[in-house]
Amino acid sequence: MKLVIALVLLVIGIAGGGALGMMLKPMPEPETMAEPVKTEEDAMAEEKMKEEDADQVPSSFVTIARQMIVPVVEGGETRALMLFEIALDVPEEYRESVLEREPRLRDAFLRELFELSYTGAFLETYTSDRVMEDLRGKLLAAARVHLGDRVSDVLILDALRQEL
Repeated sequence: MKLVIALVLLVIGIAGGGALGMMLKPMPEPETMAEPVKTEEDAMAEEKMKEEDADQVPSSFVTIARQMIVPVVEGGETRALMLFEIALDVPEEYRESVLEREPRLRDAFLRELFELSYTGAFLETYTSDRVMEDLRGKLLAAARVHLGDRVSDVLILDALRQEL
């Protein structure tokens, strides 16, 4: 009897595994796909994008060396820690300038992060669009105090929360 049950379970396992493998198998790509028809408007838009790309100065993403750790405080108690990894988008020729000013930038960024933390921005929905846009705006303004308009964007590469 034990042998029959073992064989039945083996057959069910093999059949289930095969069925699951077939369901997870990627779909084959069609061999021939018709090229989309390009209109005159598409051609003009493509040309305009090429011209804009040619006018742009090559940018460089400079990652701030260490992650920033900020306490999340509620009612005078630290509830969690937030960890941020930040990068700046600057023209290539200002890369060294950013690295030279990194201690001042870290200080400015931490001030903004602490302010947001103490006002409750990171208590619950810290990943909401409103909070992230506010955070990016404040960090960009802080970066521009030290680097001017050379900073075109602040990127938040990681935003992690560790409950205590």
